[in-house]
Amino acid sequence: MEQYVEGLRCQDVHAGLRTVDPNSPGLIPLKTTRLVGMAADVAALIRDRQLIADVNALETVAVTELDVAPTAFEQVLDLLEEAEFVELTRNPAGEVTGLTENVPMYRDLYEDLGGRWRSRRPKQLEEQMLAVVDRLASGPVPVEVLSEAVNLSSADAGRVVTIGQQSGLLRTVATIDGDIAYSPFTAFEHPDVLNELLTTHGPERMLAEFETLKNHQGLAITSTEHPLLVDAVARGLVPAPTVQLPDLSMRAFATLPYTLDRELLVTRKPVLDKALAIIACVRCAEDFGGFNNVSRAAHLINTLLEVGSISPHSSSQRQYLLMRNRGIITFGPDDYSWGSWVRPTLIDTPDNREALTIARDMLLAGEPMSTGRGASDQARDMLSLDARYLQPLQTAARSRDLVRVPDKEYGKFFDVMMGRGAL
Repeated sequence: MEQYVEGLRCQDVHAGLRTVDPNSPGLIPLKTTRLVGMAADVAALIRDRQLIADVNALETVAVTELDVAPTAFEQVLDLLEEAEFVELTRNPAGEVTGLTENVPMYRDLYEDLGGRWRSRRPKQLEEQMLAVVDRLASGPVPVEVLSEAVNLSSADAGRVVTIGQQSGLLRTVATIDGDIAYSPFTAFEHPDVLNELLTTHGPERMLAEFETLKNHQGLAITSTEHPLLVDAVARGLVPAPTVQLPDLSMRAFATLPYTLDRELLVTRKPVLDKALAIIACVRCAEDFGGFNNVSRAAHLINTLLEVGSISPHSSSQRQYLLMRNRGIITFGPDDYSWGSWVRPTLIDTPDNREALTIARDMLLAGEPMSTGRGASDQARDMLSLDARYLQPLQTAARSRDLVRVPDKEYGKFFDVMMGRGAL
């Protein structure tokens, strides 16, 4: 496997392991992969930020939003310093107080991190896990031949499949020809293929629900209104970022980025993740923050792109905290010296501009579903400072109990995916 691919898949494996109890002893054999994956996430967060003066704030965001283990944060910084992606500033006691970043473009980032993963002599299980994730990202494989496809022994295959299923990195579906293994990364990296095949060969009602989604990217889905989409999200076949509210309820916002460039879907996934975070935050603001329609959301994004900030109001900090935590905006001071509001201000980097542009274009791809959906004061209060953004893979893992459509209804879809049926 190429170093670039190894670095990329380390980040992907960390994304899956974020859904597993971090204290699970089953993760001990994967600690090198987890470290490199966490380093890739932090590097993507700080890229083009140049100077980070408050490392404590960075640690808080890394732990809260990227699921970097608190005990591993210093190791992550050391790894990034070793790679010369950051220059650390320390106080007389040796504690890191700030950093200057020099994170390269993503292909070079993954190439370097893949080499550092390899130099740390990862365990055999780690090599196997990366090989399985990389193979399944391109399409499903019968479980009985998975070990042969990635050169695993039967015993090793059992361990990898178990960890893969626990983390959501690997899913299985029962067909008349036996169990099929697949990965949610197929949906992330080949959404155009899944869009075509699911609407042609998937469950009968799916076409209508997919049409609704295409006309309203970032669709807030419910099992009552969109049972097929909820099922597809739970199976990892449709990406859906989630905003988890303080009452622990989850608002999943299904997306279908099937028109995007493949490099963005694979090599520059951190940019796409930011775009999906923007869509989830804006759609959540529509339902819980008082925005009335999609054009208003697009206007907000245009304002950030053209002006660089949004006029402050009393709810700015609550409504845009999730975008702040993803490194897209910062909170500037109130326009008045005596004021207490914050001004949402763009962190002006190429990645953030591209993410905002992608989010805007996806929002405008279809027509607004409705207008005048202003939320009540009680609903607005739900989007408080404790709301969290969850990546699509986390949504799929937490939604697995919502699978309601029988596996057999996906039989033809998986047959075609593996070349056993007509396209």
